[in-house]
Amino acid sequence: MKEPFMVLDNMKELVAGHIFSIQHFCLHDGPGIRSMVFFKGCPLRCTWCQNPESWAPAPELGFKSRLCVNCRTCVSVCPANAMKTPGQIRSDLCQKCFACAEACPSGALIRFGEFLSTQAVLEELQPEYPFYHKSGGGVTFSGGEPTLSLEFSVQLASTLKQDKIHVAMETCGLFHMEEKQGPGSEPRKDVRELLSLIDLVLFDIKLFQESAHQQFCGTTNRIIKNNLAILARNFRQKGSPLIWPRMPLIPGITDTPENLEGWGGMLAELELNKVTLVPFHNLGEAKREWLQFKPGPKLETPTPESMEKARLVLARMGITCYDPGEEDWPQPSKSSPA
Repeated sequence: MKEPFMVLDNMKELVAGHIFSIQHFCLHDGPGIRSMVFFKGCPLRCTWCQNPESWAPAPELGFKSRLCVNCRTCVSVCPANAMKTPGQIRSDLCQKCFACAEACPSGALIRFGEFLSTQAVLEELQPEYPFYHKSGGGVTFSGGEPTLSLEFSVQLASTLKQDKIHVAMETCGLFHMEEKQGPGSEPRKDVRELLSLIDLVLFDIKLFQESAHQQFCGTTNRIIKNNLAILARNFRQKGSPLIWPRMPLIPGITDTPENLEGWGGMLAELELNKVTLVPFHNLGEAKREWLQFKPGPKLETPTPESMEKARLVLARMGITCYDPGEEDWPQPSKSSPA
């Protein structure tokens, strides 16, 4: 018989968040065996993104044309007549009821994203608790960007911490640490509360030059760099959460000597001397087609030689590089909220 997960006494009501996937038995996103909770909504639009279904904060409808058997069930069940031909959706009429996806017999129509309560997510995670405890693993929030769903993230992390589960968060770094910009600003309490519950921050770093970041990610990186510096300083002063940078290695974009040296210098200055290099794989292109997005640019997968060159550049600057899943994670030191 399952033991119920703990619910905080001060929870007046459970909140909900938009989640597009929960994956189990993951080994590359923090120590031990982990479950990944993928949040919808992202402030960046990276040209190489492998999860374009994470961009929009609300659920979306995708169409896998190769699976369609042209039975027209979707057309017949649509209450808004938004689909005259299978897969051809009129966005101005679609009510996002997803009746078509529920009725599709072949799985050609797919819903990306569910509005799930904290309890629903915890109930899916609970069977994995023994694996987390035995392996030193836990739960990793990813996305998308978890900080766009702060109330939900805080409540989920709070309960996991009461259950003595290690919590990691992967972030693009684009969130506001302060209530307002400029002199006299105060730290945001909701962001501070979330960070107090997180054991490990997997901080994505991409383009060092602001203009390049704007070009390839859709926005500047000033806030991202500032947040990285604040989190590094907090870790040096408080010892938690652990900050671990990760860089996607995109040939000709992020693997240039200029970009590597720029980040290497900043990481060395912040005393963050370890980074994970994540090789690019074109896993997001099919999803773009399903969502009827424009195709992404043709990008190559980095070769072993280019990966080694990147490691050497960073090593000369005192930065140790790791492959995903090969990091020498320290033993978790926090099993309950501070």
